[in-house]
Amino acid sequence: MSELLPFCKIKLQYLLEMVTDHELDDNALRVALYLALAHADHETGESRPSFETIGAAIGKHAKSVKRALNKVEAAGYMTIERGTNKGNSSRYRPTEAAMKRATERRREGDKVVPLGRAKGGQSCPQSGTDLSAKGGQDRPPNREQELRKERGRASAPDLPDEGQSGETRSKRAPDGQHLVFVPRGICFVRDWNERLAREGMTTLERSLPMSPHEHHLGYWLPARTPAPVGSTEWRDQLDFLRNLIRETSENAEHRHAI
Repeated sequence: MSELLPFCKIKLQYLLEMVTDHELDDNALRVALYLALAHADHETGESRPSFETIGAAIGKHAKSVKRALNKVEAAGYMTIERGTNKGNSSRYRPTEAAMKRATERRREGDKVVPLGRAKGGQSCPQSGTDLSAKGGQDRPPNREQELRKERGRASAPDLPDEGQSGETRSKRAPDGQHLVFVPRGICFVRDWNERLAREGMTTLERSLPMSPHEHHLGYWLPARTPAPVGSTEWRDQLDFLRNLIRETSENAEHRHAI
């Protein structure tokens, strides 16, 4: 038989077995935990508080504590040497079998290879990319992304004054038409697409190139939302868009021909 370890070294293993014992009720477990954590001798695990002391600590009546201890004893975790009177308290001690099981668990756990302490943890080979000393990872420029940006700027319709990426959200077209920048992906773009569909036209995404403006991509349109159907303003907006789409298509064909 292997030598038993001191209770202070196997306390967690001893308690773990009780915690995972489904037959041991919560009241019995609380009493056992209190004895092991608050009163147990470091070598033997023996403790000798009175029922009243235990009950006051965990909020239970002395009779409830006595019943709980009987259950712990019946489960084979503890032996009880009962006192004869108030001046001679009972003694509670882990059984030899429970101590043996806890010792075996502890020794099985000690077989796990510990992490090296010299470097604060387990040594691992370096892998992955090097991080820069500036607080972020250096990466080469994305040439393909830069080319897409250049093509987007080159394919944008020629508009005067502030240009496609001006500092304001409005501008004027060559014919004096007031234009408003509408970012992609918002409800106003959907409103324009629905109105164009009613006129038998394709969506903005298929008809016009997106233009950059203040870190956003979108479209320069006659207004944020279409004018009411049938109104003179809507007819003017529609004529402007048709001309703009036609000019954009002609410019694209001219560039391809070159």
